[in-house]
Amino acid sequence: MLDKNILQECRDRAHMLCREHGASLLYLTLFGSTLYGTDMPGKSDIDVRGIFLPSQKNAILGELPRSLHWSSGDNVHRNSSGDMDIDLWSVQHWLLKLLPAGDTGATDLLFSPSHAACTLYADTRLKNVFAHPERLYDAKNCRAYADYSLGQAKKYGIKGSRLGALRSVHTWLREQNGLRGQGLRLKDVLDSLLEACGDDRYCAYTETNAQPALQLCGKIHVGAVRLEEFLQRVETDMDRYGARAIAAEHNEGLDFKALSHALRAFDQMEELYATGKIVFPLATRERLKSVKRGDIPWLELEQIIVNRLVETDAAREQARCVCVYDAAFAREQVQACYGLASMCELQTQTDAFENGFSVPIEAAKAVHTRLEELASKYGVKILYAVESGSRGWGFASVDSDFDVRFIYAHEPEWYLGETLARRNDTIAMPVEDTPAGELDICGWDLEKALGLFSHSNASLLEWLSSPLVYVQCGSLADRLRTLLPAEANCFRLWRHYCNMAGSAEQRYLEKPSIKAWLYVLRPLLMALWIENKKAVPPMCFERVLHDVMLTEDVRTAIQEIVDKKRTGLEEMPFTPAQSVQNFVQKTIDRIKALPPTFDVPRSKVDYRQEFRALLREAWPCRP
Repeated sequence: MLDKNILQECRDRAHMLCREHGASLLYLTLFGSTLYGTDMPGKSDIDVRGIFLPSQKNAILGELPRSLHWSSGDNVHRNSSGDMDIDLWSVQHWLLKLLPAGDTGATDLLFSPSHAACTLYADTRLKNVFAHPERLYDAKNCRAYADYSLGQAKKYGIKGSRLGALRSVHTWLREQNGLRGQGLRLKDVLDSLLEACGDDRYCAYTETNAQPALQLCGKIHVGAVRLEEFLQRVETDMDRYGARAIAAEHNEGLDFKALSHALRAFDQMEELYATGKIVFPLATRERLKSVKRGDIPWLELEQIIVNRLVETDAAREQARCVCVYDAAFAREQVQACYGLASMCELQTQTDAFENGFSVPIEAAKAVHTRLEELASKYGVKILYAVESGSRGWGFASVDSDFDVRFIYAHEPEWYLGETLARRNDTIAMPVEDTPAGELDICGWDLEKALGLFSHSNASLLEWLSSPLVYVQCGSLADRLRTLLPAEANCFRLWRHYCNMAGSAEQRYLEKPSIKAWLYVLRPLLMALWIENKKAVPPMCFERVLHDVMLTEDVRTAIQEIVDKKRTGLEEMPFTPAQSVQNFVQKTIDRIKALPPTFDVPRSKVDYRQEFRALLREAWPCRP
């Protein structure tokens, strides 16, 4: 255990962090390898987690911080031995959002008091929470531990992952020396390739223009492509994404610490299924340490992880302890922390805790790090950054990537240059596969963003109502939200979503899946919302689903599709209820035949003036 002076410093730092934000500390524990029992002398950093209670003022005003963070390290270098990281969650975020979503870190924290020596501080107001953990997690979400495991291992091309499929195809092609140079095309070897490498999610047969084709990691390769060219394409993708997978086959460049975390998560999931709890330190800690030391080669570890996936799924079916998250109990515990009889006494903002929205702390850290790197590299200030895509819509699957979109401002001098010199008004980084998940990060320059806003660009308007905001610096987002009701061209938005629904129907429903149906349903319901409200719809899909006029059987069937999408079954073949199919077809036919009438606003806003004001705000010391 750590020196008592270091433990006292952890407590003092956490209390100080809370005071700086007008909050109070409720719980603090040593976390990570110290809690698990897998710490290595002289090699492990000090990871501290806890819970804080926001002030009543912040709660009443709806200004609830989700988390607080302090680190003795920096944002550039990885923590080393002796570095201290303190991460605190608000009690609302922990109890009402993270635990029902099955967040693995939040669940670990729920059971952390079992390692009493790690507990640094415990307020009696959480006594009832820790006394009844079985009421605060959902057994069906325990598979999040398995998905966490895959996340730790997939960068090395583990079987069953996107990179694993690419790696398998690449290996198979390299072994076909005798086939290349014979003028063969992909369609000539497609059956053999699929037999060896087929994967329903990432490597599967498809058709384009009634001709055979291969869907590989989201890309469509037509069957007519020559085998040599197909190999070149795959090798290009391997050069971009697969270097670590190739190195791993030779036991090189492996992060054995991450792989030990992968196996640890399986151990915890199986313990939950068998006993209904997790006891720290873990009983399997010595075996996990051997993985952490690199005693087991990658190819052996890969097979262990793949086998454990099958075993834990079987364990879930035979689970002896089946618990269900009790939302009413969780809310009562939040009330108790404030000493309140009912939540009506505290006007908390519930939108932040809706199901389907989730960004784990590790992913948020990775996103913030990349945004800071981009800002430094390009000499810009990031004014607003959010989650877009399925996480922002509220139906992310456990392995959904992180679609981060942002608006930035260059220094004023940049805008005075020649037009050609500043033509690039977009910053994007290649899609990156990180231990936290796949990051897709792209941003627009302030001048471009204002131009798109003036034309009611649907993507930009969705960002303004995203429930997951990484950065909000200055008044940009608030200014645009204020202008939105008078400036939005609802007819242009309606037409955009109608076109999106129509093209999605043609593109995706040739091979229907849960994801495909939602790609049709979401824009269709957005268009209906605009028709009914004559206003810009919110990004949250379930809010739109609730507000539009539907028969109850259609609404219920669509909600079931959303729930299935969140479980990670998005690519499986799927046919919805007949009521949903009829609704989609009738609605598309109607909007094609009879477009609604909208008042088109005439803008009275001087966007050049807005641009100058926002630029001065971003760079106040510049002329």
